Formats: sequence, C-alpha cells, structure tokens
Amino acid sequence: MNAGVVIVLVCGAAGATLACLLRLPFWPLIGSIGGAATARLVAGVELDVPVPWQVAAQLLAGTVVGLAIEPGMLRELRTVLAPGLIVVLAVIGLGVGWGVLIGHLGTADVATAVFGMVPGGVGEMLASATAVGADTAVVAAMHIARLVVVLSCLPLLIRFARAFARRWDDAG
Repeated sequence: MNAGVVIVLVCGAAGATLACLLRLPFWPLIGSIGGAATARLVAGVELDVPVPWQVAAQLLAGTVVGLAIEPGMLRELRTVLAPGLIVVLAVIGLGVGWGVLIGHLGTADVATAVFGMVPGGVGEMLASATAVGADTAVVAAMHIARLVVVLSCLPLLIRFARAFARRWDDAG
C-alpha cells in the first residue's frame, strides 16, 4: 500500500470521527467524504482508487442494502410503486432539463451537466459519464455536493414529514 492510500484512508477515518463527534447525520459517509476530499485538495494527494476496491465497496454497500429487504416488502412496494415511479421520472426530467440548460449556458458541456444533475449513485454516474466522454471530475463534484446536502438535510426533512403526517391524520 503506497503512502497516498494510507493518507487518504487516515483522513477519511479522521473525517468520520470528527463528523461523529459533531453529531452530523450519516456521519460515516459525510465525514469520510470530507476527510478524503481534504486529503485530495489540501495535501495534494493524487490517488485513483483501484478498481477492485471500488467493486468491493459497491459489493459491501449492495449487501447492506440487500439485507434491509424483509419478508412482505414486495407487498409494500406495490403500494408505492406508481407514485415512486412518477417522482423518479419527474426528478430525472428536471435533472436532464437543468443539465441541458447548464450546458447551453456554457458552464459545462451538456453531457457533463446532465450526468451531474440526474440522480444516481456516484460510481454508476461516473462510469456512465466516462463512457460518453463527460468530465468525470465535475460529475463527481456535483454528485458529492448533492449527496452531502441531501444527507445533511434529510433528518430535518423527515421530522417535518412526520409532523405533517401527524397533523394530516389528526385533521382527517
């Protein structure tokens, strides 16, 4: 393992530890993103994560998600499938629309802006962006910014949603 890998791993762990101490939501993810980004930007560490590591991380994340599937979940999924698809298509449409607009304004090329604006996993969007020649650094930055904002705001939004649902139930 070279020094760059060690520096990034240590900074990622330090970022996660700091995020935990600060009681940030989703601290392992937000903190490690911040720590690794700090290593890259401040210390100038140049590191491409080896493909086997990327695959291992995706396998681990997929396993964690898969373990969340419980008996009866498919039955529940049927009740939210139609509204969920409508929301996903709307978000994709908005992302493509904003991406085209950003591309035409000259801030980034259209492919880069579209891949940066549409929802999806960072790894999957980067792989797809690479395939069409988009600027993967810009796509990664846009998705990481989105991820940090969403994860940071989600606990507050969940509280508002629960309060709204309680009031809706009380009024009905």
